Amino acid sequence: MDAHRKEILAEIWSAQDDAYELMYEYNSLPHYYGENILYQAEGQIIDFVAIHPGITITELGTLLQKTPSACSQLVRRLRAKGWVEQTRNEENNRLYNLTLTESGMSIYRDHLQFAQSCQNIAFGLLSEFSTEELENHLRVQRRLIEAYQGDVMRSRTRLAVPEKDEKAPE
Repeated sequence: MDAHRKEILAEIWSAQDDAYELMYEYNSLPHYYGENILYQAEGQIIDFVAIHPGITITELGTLLQKTPSACSQLVRRLRAKGWVEQTRNEENNRLYNLTLTESGMSIYRDHLQFAQSCQNIAFGLLSEFSTEELENHLRVQRRLIEAYQGDVMRSRTRLAVPEKDEKAPE
């Protein structure tokens, strides 16, 4: 591989790390939606309950790739704030269906408006690029995602089945 190509690939790698750090920080910060403050995880729950009224905590966990316990804690916080309601499922007494209250729906609308505003800003910053350049970037991004998926799978496999010469992590 020539030196210039290797340098570009290293810059792409570094830019991915920078993007990850910014996304991680963004997700950990509280955000204003109208007059209300929510964390990203709370906003995700509100979004999914708005889009799927009657969803259960288990179904939320599956969609969000979180444990039911983590979803339950978030739902409990949102219920305490008066934004989510839980009602017993008529067909299965062990399940509870989730819906948004009126104020929860208001937050959902504010969250959509905020997300649309963020997207408009990002799209504006990308307006200088041609459609072909954006398509090429998307191809590169998808290939990087494949690499990350492979890294995750190899790490999961290695953690799940230790090799004969290695001890399992303690």
